[in-house]
Amino acid sequence: MTENDPLDPTVTSRRRFLGLAAAVAVAAGGGGILAACGSDGETSSTGDTTGDTTGDTTADTTAETTAETTDTTTAAASGDGVPPIKIGYVTPRTGPLAPFGEADDFVLAAMAAALGANVEIIGKDAESDSARAGEVTQELISEGANIILAAGTPDISVPVAAACDLGEVPCITSIAPWQAHYLGVGGDLAASPPPVASAWNYHFFWGLEDVIANFIELWEQSGVEKIVGAMWPNDPDGNAWGDPNVGFPPQLEAAGFTVIDAGRFDLSTQDYSAIISQFKDAGVQIVSGVVPPPVFATFQSQALQQDFNPPVITMAKALLFPSAVESFPKGEGLSSEVWWTNRHPFSSSLTGQSAAELATAFESETGQQWTQPLGFAHALFEVAVDAATRAGSTDKQALIDAIAATNLDTVVGNVNFGAGPVAGVAKTPLVAGQWVAGGTYPLELAINVNTGLPDLPVDADIVPITY
Repeated sequence: MTENDPLDPTVTSRRRFLGLAAAVAVAAGGGGILAACGSDGETSSTGDTTGDTTGDTTADTTAETTAETTDTTTAAASGDGVPPIKIGYVTPRTGPLAPFGEADDFVLAAMAAALGANVEIIGKDAESDSARAGEVTQELISEGANIILAAGTPDISVPVAAACDLGEVPCITSIAPWQAHYLGVGGDLAASPPPVASAWNYHFFWGLEDVIANFIELWEQSGVEKIVGAMWPNDPDGNAWGDPNVGFPPQLEAAGFTVIDAGRFDLSTQDYSAIISQFKDAGVQIVSGVVPPPVFATFQSQALQQDFNPPVITMAKALLFPSAVESFPKGEGLSSEVWWTNRHPFSSSLTGQSAAELATAFESETGQQWTQPLGFAHALFEVAVDAATRAGSTDKQALIDAIAATNLDTVVGNVNFGAGPVAGVAKTPLVAGQWVAGGTYPLELAINVNTGLPDLPVDADIVPITY
């Protein structure tokens, strides 16, 4: 707990939460805490994860989604025991970051089906664009959202948090390394202690220290020569990851790695020949960075054409999603950080589902392989509903105080905003793994490093990519 936090953490057990939920359901005439999963006409389509999707949701799809939502919620009672609450939800559901929103339709429908009649959920597509993320957040504020949730890299979380700060609306964000998010919303890691970055935003995810430790352990396990070619672009993630103080360079050098930094480059780059040539000349054996799936697809295609075949490729962001990895020129053998799996030893505070049960439900409903954002999208609602239940009111100060006091076991692990590492931030565990030929699906994640979560079994050591 930091001295900036307004309240000590309050531990709310799942039993107590369900008891409160039941009381709300009775007061609401048998409905529950949550109501409609609303649509504003910006519901997502999954799009092409290897290219810049443009948002092909049709009017028919939107109408069908709205009709299904209405059918789901019509039967729910609308008693007046608890004031209605409105939750806004902002993620990239089209564009190059669309894989981060692949689980959204499932999660929003599951929330509507499981949680009842007193909260309206309005989803907005940030379109993989920071400016658009801020715009739709302002729309949600004008539409009366009481809490706003956002996820999908700092490009989305930072502008949403900034807009909520201006509008003084409680905001919970995730799926962005905490340093990139914290610095993006005005934090200062040079100060001691680091100050509160935002009075209205609370964030949970892992940090650069976690991904650096996982990558180093992964690469040392591989046994390849310690020459790393770094692709850190000119965006919030790339600038944080490549930072000479808090980023990868000093930690890699301290661990005996040689870093060949390609320099900050624009994500719109289409020709990576200069970077590939630089890496080849330096004898790079490990390629790493943090880029969206379409950028990596272009890079890998050109690397293969130019006979650049590094034995280890560990690329953050791009290699998280089975839909993307299976579409790359060579997906087998690629490795990345792993935030969440269907084998994580956690359960939902809302539904009681284990990680395995949640992933199975997603696969049964969608016909798609589970994807890592599923757990965090679900956990955002766990945190929001837990806070709203404890607040007992839509008063913004009551809500933000309840969020600040969160200490909740979720399907992605414990979220405790009183524990740090800085005010307003909670950390979740991180491991690392490699995509291998699967049994049920073409490619499946094998866990290679579990230091951050010892209760998750290791499958095997990482092996060099076979070309």
